[in-house]
Amino acid sequence: MKKIGIIWIFFLCLFGLGMTKSAQVQENLRENLIRLHIIANSDSDYDQKIKLNVRDELLRMGEYDAEKLSETANSILKDLKTGYGAEVCYRDRYVPEKTYKNIALPEGRYTCLDVVLGDGNGKNWWCIAYPPLCFTEALSGEMSEEAKKELKSRLSSESLSVILKNENMTYRFKIVEDFQKLIKFLE
Repeated sequence: MKKIGIIWIFFLCLFGLGMTKSAQVQENLRENLIRLHIIANSDSDYDQKIKLNVRDELLRMGEYDAEKLSETANSILKDLKTGYGAEVCYRDRYVPEKTYKNIALPEGRYTCLDVVLGDGNGKNWWCIAYPPLCFTEALSGEMSEEAKKELKSRLSSESLSVILKNENMTYRFKIVEDFQKLIKFLE
């Protein structure tokens, strides 16, 4: 009975440490990344094409000043006679897990630069605006070495390992391994 109690205490301690580390990673990502989201008016083919036109022009600008982005997006929408405008704002908000090529960002709260087109009821296109890791589908979508260096200079090693995907990676759970070691030790 005493062994079971020790095992449960150990398990709860490991779980608590895991939760603390996860919170630290999330906070590190939130403080060091800005996500760009361009949200379409609707999911219609027309509105999705408009979203991509706006995206391409905003990425060509290479800067992320909300006022300049708003002016540019609204100018494009006016030229295309869409009948709707764009709202651009920074906000701290919850975002579900997102994956793109060799980057995977866990769910959580992030600083987001949102470019909402019209009603903003359509699918969005996203990237990491700061440090600049945005690219279009025309490019490979693979992170350059320069971008990796920039991320390494900004993020903790734990945060970096969470967002960089590696297809050759073997997934293991440290808590399970430690629990197995404890069982062997107690035997």
